[in-house]
Amino acid sequence: MKKNYSFYSILTAIPVALLILVSFSSGQPGSFSGSPGDAGNTCTNCHAPGANHNGTPSLTSVPAAYTAGQSYVMNLGINGSSVSKFGFNITAEVAGGTKVGSWTAGAGTQLRNGGSGLTHTSAGNSSNNWTLTWTAPASDLGPVTFYYATIQANNNNANSGDQMINNQSAAVLTNEDELISSFKLFPTYVVNDVNIELANSEEAALTIYNMNGQPVLQRNIERQNQIDVTSLSTGIYISQVIVGDKISTQKFIKK
Repeated sequence: MKKNYSFYSILTAIPVALLILVSFSSGQPGSFSGSPGDAGNTCTNCHAPGANHNGTPSLTSVPAAYTAGQSYVMNLGINGSSVSKFGFNITAEVAGGTKVGSWTAGAGTQLRNGGSGLTHTSAGNSSNNWTLTWTAPASDLGPVTFYYATIQANNNNANSGDQMINNQSAAVLTNEDELISSFKLFPTYVVNDVNIELANSEEAALTIYNMNGQPVLQRNIERQNQIDVTSLSTGIYISQVIVGDKISTQKFIKK
């Protein structure tokens, strides 16, 4: 007798797909923040991208600088969306993609990947606003960046028709880094030259990285500098200034 394997395959796939969809709605504890340490993976690993539900995610109350061992309360919100189901995945990293600090789950949130970040819960996916608590590492590990991916879901019990937006905070310095290695960078949108002025040092080492983490320009700088970046391609770049063992970073966009 000829067996209909396609029919049996479909029957088997249905509960598996439903299980996956349910698990997504209750949070994604995997590594999907879009960070370097998460290999750039985001919610699009599970949700089909392409929809536009008009919501704008924003991470607020990010500290300008952190003190080792101190806790900070931030807020992640998605404003102006036309749908009613939401989700997120967030982590904190230093250069090289190393996870730092610890997270505390609160209302509508849960830990992801052994505490390396936070994600929403099944109760939290009806909210477009989450309170996030992060505790800085016990020692100075250099500038910390928060990476997050958000989802706006159309609640159709499938992975289609959703919108993913990911972003990152400006680098958060330690208080000591902020004092020693801080600098002023202007303009933010650069055509030919970017100006860098050191705040508290007479000299420093400058490295400019592209968004793949590759150094594209390196030099020693003084208190006031005009750096020619005409050779750089259009895109976003990170300027890293090192004074001794203290590091500060800022972002600019090459037009």
